[in-house]
Amino acid sequence: MTQSKYPTIDWTKNEYHKLREAVDLLKAVLERESKRSCTAQQLLPGDDEVIEEAIAMLEERIDYDPSPQYEPSFAGI
Repeated sequence: MTQSKYPTIDWTKNEYHKLREAVDLLKAVLERESKRSCTAQQLLPGDDEVIEEAIAMLEERIDYDPSPQYEPSFAGI
């Protein structure tokens, strides 16, 4: 079998799937960190807030619906 100079593409996972995996990973980090005692925590104080903000931003982007949203008065309904 010859090696291709081009990377193989996993068509079952697009970039949004990878972003979702990143969100799940960040949520797992926060969950593990919350179970640790204050002396055993590995993140700096305030890191959890930054991670939560990043999660919210990523989820907003992942769940974004680009289709136009019409008001009933403008749609003739």
